[in-house]
Amino acid sequence: MKIGNVKLSSKLILAPMADVNCAGFRLLCKEYGAGLVSTPMLPVNQIVGAPEKIIERVCFLKKEKPISVQVVGSDSKIAAEATKIIEPYADIIDINLGCPEKAILASNSGSFFVKHPEKIKEIVSPVISNTNKPVTAKIRIGWDDKSINTLKTVKILEDLGVTAIAIHGRTKEQGYSGKANWDEIKKAKEKSNLVIIGNGDVFKPEDAKAMLEQTKCDFVMIGRGSIGNPSIFKRTNVFIKTGKGVPELTEKERIDCFMKFLGYCEKYEKRIRFPELRQQAMWFTKGIYGSKKLRLRLSKVRSIDEIRSVLVSKN
Repeated sequence: MKIGNVKLSSKLILAPMADVNCAGFRLLCKEYGAGLVSTPMLPVNQIVGAPEKIIERVCFLKKEKPISVQVVGSDSKIAAEATKIIEPYADIIDINLGCPEKAILASNSGSFFVKHPEKIKEIVSPVISNTNKPVTAKIRIGWDDKSINTLKTVKILEDLGVTAIAIHGRTKEQGYSGKANWDEIKKAKEKSNLVIIGNGDVFKPEDAKAMLEQTKCDFVMIGRGSIGNPSIFKRTNVFIKTGKGVPELTEKERIDCFMKFLGYCEKYEKRIRFPELRQQAMWFTKGIYGSKKLRLRLSKVRSIDEIRSVLVSKN
């Protein structure tokens, strides 16, 4: 199982997610069986404008490798410079061509390229030209239901020399709503010689196995299904290999898992924001008995010690 010359220990990849993929969370996902973890999406102008700040905030760890660094942008020169800065820390460099957020679209980045595939070369070529690491791309299947252009985008990227493509089976207009179109992922795998990574609507082990079987994709990327739930990687790996289910973590195990995450953050992180830690605590405890009252208490805490106090009393 490889992407370029990078070996992966499993077919599961942690999707790049802003305000989620801090070092502590990435490390937990790695320990639970993610074959590849990803940084949050990093704007190339921020990398070039404040490289030390960005690198410190991402907090790269040897224990989490291999790691994919995802960049987003539209300026060729800035993308080239950002690639040179980030390359020493990355095993894979991924280019976001699918983000539907308004701020990203306003800078002619992300899903802008799905609507204007003729401009993809402007952001992809300078990245490929400035690294020897595998370069991948993350796309959506089109701008809207009337302009599905997955195969056209995949062909452009293949001709440019990317190593793999992650395909989120939704359009820009869908955002994260509606149902992901796995048929487009299947078509891409049938037509392309590239490594294809399926993404969209994978919330449980059965979903990942179904995606692999239905689309024949090489890897499965898990995003929202992993939030507050890093053990999904372990349970999914077992299910893919054996067809047997592994019980979800007990309430105590989930709280213990968060405590481990918190310990990693205290040990490694220097720039993680407290609101992000508090939000992680709320995600990890979602759905457990009495979670409504528990999460209300967590929403009011103002320090790490208070988070611990609330969860210790629950545990």
